Amino acid sequence: MSPSGVPSDISARARDCATVLRDVFDAYHDAFRSTARRAAGHFVSRDWIAVRHEATARLRLYGQYADEAIARVASHAGRTIDERALWAATRDEYATLVEGRADQEIAETFFSSVTRLYLGTTGVDPEVEFQRPWPGDTDGSVIAKQATTRWVDGSGGADAMARAILDGIVHPFADPAGDAHRVGTAITRALRAEWGDERIDGADVLTSLFYRNKGAYLVGCMRHERRTMPLVLALLTGDAGVVVDAVLTSSDEISVVFGFAWSYFHVDVPRPAATVAFLRGIMPLKRIDELYTSIGYNKHGKTELYRALAHHLAQPDARFEDAPGAKGLVMAVFTLPSLNIVLKVIKDRIGAPKRTTRKQVSEQYRRVFLRDRVGRLADAQLFQGLAFRRECWTDALLDELLHVAPSVVEVEGNRVVLQHVYTERRVRPLNLHIQETEPDVAVAAILDYGQAIKDLAAANIFPGDLLLKNFGVSRHGRVIFYDYDELATLTECRFRRLPQPRSIDDELAAEPWFSVADHDVFPEEFTPFMVPPGPLRDAFLDAHRELMDASWWCSVQERVRAGELVDTFPYPRERRLR
Repeated sequence: MSPSGVPSDISARARDCATVLRDVFDAYHDAFRSTARRAAGHFVSRDWIAVRHEATARLRLYGQYADEAIARVASHAGRTIDERALWAATRDEYATLVEGRADQEIAETFFSSVTRLYLGTTGVDPEVEFQRPWPGDTDGSVIAKQATTRWVDGSGGADAMARAILDGIVHPFADPAGDAHRVGTAITRALRAEWGDERIDGADVLTSLFYRNKGAYLVGCMRHERRTMPLVLALLTGDAGVVVDAVLTSSDEISVVFGFAWSYFHVDVPRPAATVAFLRGIMPLKRIDELYTSIGYNKHGKTELYRALAHHLAQPDARFEDAPGAKGLVMAVFTLPSLNIVLKVIKDRIGAPKRTTRKQVSEQYRRVFLRDRVGRLADAQLFQGLAFRRECWTDALLDELLHVAPSVVEVEGNRVVLQHVYTERRVRPLNLHIQETEPDVAVAAILDYGQAIKDLAAANIFPGDLLLKNFGVSRHGRVIFYDYDELATLTECRFRRLPQPRSIDDELAAEPWFSVADHDVFPEEFTPFMVPPGPLRDAFLDAHRELMDASWWCSVQERVRAGELVDTFPYPRERRLR
């Protein structure tokens, strides 16, 4: 028997298993950070094909290394009478190995992921999983100071500070003096508007750039005495070198850049928790889990999201309830009012006219996870084996879930188990939004709805079901698509004009008199069901009439097939410097 009370044979195996798991995690995290370091080279060389390949490959890394860890642990563990005792001892040994590391929270989540997969855990098993909360203090200000930053003095004015900021970026600029002046002018304008004067002490700037798609972002925080203001420089690269494309100085603008509908950043950070704390300092409305996810640590983001969900459900009156909006044929959707997420369960029986299966819907969500979401597809996190107290459910909601999805929703004593559930950021359904808001706000949403469809098309995505209820509006007024069961690549669709009727019988026929294949799409039919008649439809058609024209869709297909990668920007056109 070891001093800890663990049988000596289990203790020895636990040390071996913990070492193996630590080594596999190190290999994973090295591979993960290497993708961020390569992103800098892809950006300068404008190798956008490599950028896309790298982004998809990185999303697969976690599962690959988790599988390797399971295989290697199985070979080291050997036969033991009490497997859970081995894993509990292994967790304690692993905790010692990773204690105090800069990436400790990421390492602990990796261990918990492996043990859940190995043991098939339902709910949370505190004996074999880590439950340590986020290492940051309440507002993150203390741990944020551990982030790798450089201080840029501002006592010489905004232009001089801007020059120093750009001088610290390793990439060659096409027009460094001109960009410094443009950045300085934008900063001065923001300081005057927000603070009433242009005095500034300087800026803390994260040393690592954030790369995504065709862009790179420098992130910092400007300071004067007790006042702070966010600072993000959006960078693009061209034949002559790098240019500053936009200067963003508000939390709301920067929150969109780090939003849940964009692909994850590639950024090499030594201390993820400190970087997240720094980001939270300039985006205080962002949850911890959202920030981890945005910088590529989506698995630890899930850990933090579950902890946030558990915290909210611990309140005496916390109850899940139906999510706002029309009930769907494919998913049962519910929410917790105090937390801005929805939870989605695939129904066992999917009603007509839908022609899909549970497996196909899951594949669609996986497909979205692995691709560029261009700021228009909501990120969805898959959880398996979640368990919540029975008291967290109303009878009506639980009865409905047990009726529509009995294969994945079970009641075990005093807990409700969800074997397979997705979480997404909660947005207001577009059909409800336009009914509730002022006319000018409704028009803006409808116009962005059309732009969302165009952005998706340029990225080789056809939503399939274009009804307003399948789109939502974020708190920033941005329209996001969140219903994936009919999603298709644009190039697999066949956009056709409606044939002219051959006779009055054809014209009056209840069913199409012409043949229609599975992937045939007739844009001329979009108008009646996309936007309700009246001023909103008039505004929509004025701006987006080409969406009703098959030839427009075919032209986009040709551009996609030719390999054109269309630019999409996470900031308004008016914020661009050029």
